[in-house]
Amino acid sequence: MSRSTNHHDWLLVLTVLFTAAVVLVGGIVSNEAITAVSGETSETDTAAGQETAGPAATIQEKTIMLPGDMPLELVWIPPGTFLMGRYPGEQDSFDWQDPQHEVTIAYGFWMGKYPITQAQWEAVMGNNPSLFQGANRPVEWVSWNDIREEGGFLDRVNAAHPGHGVFRLPSEAEWEYAYRAGTTTRFYWGDDPDYTEIDDYAWYTSNSDTGSGGQTHDVGQKLPNAWGLHDMAGNVWEWCEDDWHSSYEGAPADGSAWVDSPRGSRRGNRGGSWNTHALRCRAATRAKGGPDGRVRDAGFRVVLASDED
Repeated sequence: MSRSTNHHDWLLVLTVLFTAAVVLVGGIVSNEAITAVSGETSETDTAAGQETAGPAATIQEKTIMLPGDMPLELVWIPPGTFLMGRYPGEQDSFDWQDPQHEVTIAYGFWMGKYPITQAQWEAVMGNNPSLFQGANRPVEWVSWNDIREEGGFLDRVNAAHPGHGVFRLPSEAEWEYAYRAGTTTRFYWGDDPDYTEIDDYAWYTSNSDTGSGGQTHDVGQKLPNAWGLHDMAGNVWEWCEDDWHSSYEGAPADGSAWVDSPRGSRRGNRGGSWNTHALRCRAATRAKGGPDGRVRDAGFRVVLASDED
């Protein structure tokens, strides 16, 4: 064996030992830490109906610690352009998802890997208002105001993490862009015309009854989309920043929230829930609610915008 080969083998051994040491000392290691040591990244297979330009996207994750050392896992959403709204002739769709239009999101952002859980809400707010109790279930029975008002969830998280950027709710455009993850089909796993695949990806009315009626479920039990986001379809509706509009006529084309002045009387939410039919779990599905309304099947996930956005 040559000297150069021995040198390469020793480097490989040292890399493995260093990686193991990081895991032992730090516990959970982010993808970025593993990449820095090994030079390897995980790649996601192209989903059905996905538009591709070059290699498959690499899933990047990071973790922010909330009060009480409660982890909040985030996934990187890359910049890009997509078609927002239902496509012409889309099965089981509605006219308030029209017109389909092009949106360019020229910035990347971090998004919660899962909806905010009850444990995360309690770590920040000191209470748990959810009807369906469970630390790893999504928090529900929280209003848009509970999340957004002064002293609310986002206000407290931002106060606890100065210098990380700004935690906020996603816009409807950002939410749908992240849901689709490059796909153009009804769902992020395909069109699923007979709803035969949805059980692998979403909690909805037909699979959410545990014997005592429908309810939420622990996050992360269903398959993610191509960008590593779980529960974008079903489990709980997710509040967005936007005021409600009955169509996309005049909607922003840059990914920003569509906010009226003065603010409207309704806010948008997306994704369907354990309490809705499968068709409500589509990418283009939209719903609305009053900002002070609390319901048993609505929660949220956060976006972390960098200081440059």
